[in-house]
Amino acid sequence: MNYSCCQLILCYIRVQFGAASSVGIDVDPQAITAATQNAALNKISPNKMQLTLVPPDGRTHEVVEGQSPNSMGVTTESESFDIVIANILLNPLLDLADDIVSHAKPGAVVAVSGIISEQVPYIMERYSPLLESISVTEIDDWACVCGTKRRGLTVN
Repeated sequence: MNYSCCQLILCYIRVQFGAASSVGIDVDPQAITAATQNAALNKISPNKMQLTLVPPDGRTHEVVEGQSPNSMGVTTESESFDIVIANILLNPLLDLADDIVSHAKPGAVVAVSGIISEQVPYIMERYSPLLESISVTEIDDWACVCGTKRRGLTVN
């Protein structure tokens, strides 16, 4: 699952490299619209790519092909995934940590990026209770923090 699917690039890459399916969620209706258009342009079938709008109230609005984001139905289903990626800014990564990790299966890989190296300690402090086997990869001044969801962890 790609938390903050933006324009679909990470979801698209996963499907191109053999993922059975990919799920992208975002809080911005325009991002969902752009991702839907990009999926169509790249001939990604709807059964390979599910795009979902997540409003601040925590409910999810599933995008149905052919509907505008303003006419979406509401669903409260919570799926678990083998891999969860969130590439967003520091404050949303901190604020949404429980929600991001809640989408991961126990032992699943969780990767967060969109942060600069000097912000890694904040991510480590917030995600350490949720993840184990944490590693940090840095390129130039950008960082990605990756770990596995703790088994037995209940996150709401």
